Amino acid sequence: MDEVEEVRLCEVANEVEAALVVNLLQSDGIPARSDATPAGSVFGGLPFESGHGVYVAAPLARRARAILSDYPHFHNLKNVHEPVSD
Repeated sequence: MDEVEEVRLCEVANEVEAALVVNLLQSDGIPARSDATPAGSVFGGLPFESGHGVYVAAPLARRARAILSDYPHFHNLKNVHEPVSD
């Protein structure tokens, strides 16, 4: 079975936002995952999160970006993947 290349679609601020983006894409038929893990306690027990990546199959990246663009909350995501070709 051929393995499909996966790309980092975007970076989100925290675990909750990662889950929102992944679930939104999955509900629209795009398999997605994040590298989010529960926030670690640092700085006197306060949670610290440095951002999490959301990943999709390369051929679906353009469609995934289009889906997220329909939601104003996701207009300012960091490091959004720019597909180089269709």
